[in-house]
Amino acid sequence: MTADLKIAFHTHGPELRNYLRGRLGDTHLASDLVQDTFLRVIERPETRIQDVRAYLYTIARNLLLNHRKQESRRRTDSVPHEWLGAVAADAPSPEDAADATLQLERLQRFIGELPPRTQQIFVLNRVDGLTQPEVARALSLSESTVQKHLALAIQHVTQRLRAR
Repeated sequence: MTADLKIAFHTHGPELRNYLRGRLGDTHLASDLVQDTFLRVIERPETRIQDVRAYLYTIARNLLLNHRKQESRRRTDSVPHEWLGAVAADAPSPEDAADATLQLERLQRFIGELPPRTQQIFVLNRVDGLTQPEVARALSLSESTVQKHLALAIQHVTQRLRAR
């Protein structure tokens, strides 16, 4: 720590601590923020400072604001148990689950109407998540063949879904 910084610490440190303690109500936290203030000054030795006191207060105020923001993010407010009943569950309703099952069965039936090779390509790409080049390599086919089968499968499934 340079001599100028030591003088600034002894001159302005107690004043900053009182300022921060008054806003925080916590002596220890105020002392920590004063130390952090001077660490910021040390980390930026190239900064030209005209008014040391104003510069220190600006840093301290910014650290205080950052601390308050972090505290507000961490805070969890308790609520009455009755309010929790109004929170929607992550699970689908029985009606939605039944509807999804029916939709899935329909889709499986439509895919089952496709030729076996087209089914295989569609499942590898759309269900298993393989890319078209990966499907082509896995089945020893050209990429254009895979694209043609996928186009047919998508066209068929789309038409069947619209015909509903």
